[in-house]
Amino acid sequence: MVLLLIRLFWSFSAFTSLLIGLAGLIFPIIPGIPFLILALFSLEKLSPKFNHWLMTTKAMRWLQSKQPKLARWLVRD
Repeated sequence: MVLLLIRLFWSFSAFTSLLIGLAGLIFPIIPGIPFLILALFSLEKLSPKFNHWLMTTKAMRWLQSKQPKLARWLVRD
């Protein structure tokens, strides 16, 4: 039961953060990037498979080469 509640929390957090983040990219009043980072963090907690896929993408490899401090902060292994 507790595991289900935790998964529901991370799912809700990821979904709402993604929606607010996308709205923030369209409307200049809402900051979009922090909400998109929160959505990625929530998805990382929700699905280890998604996290593994994300860490092996071209974008993450580029980020690790160009912005290593930010990449280390996002990865937090």
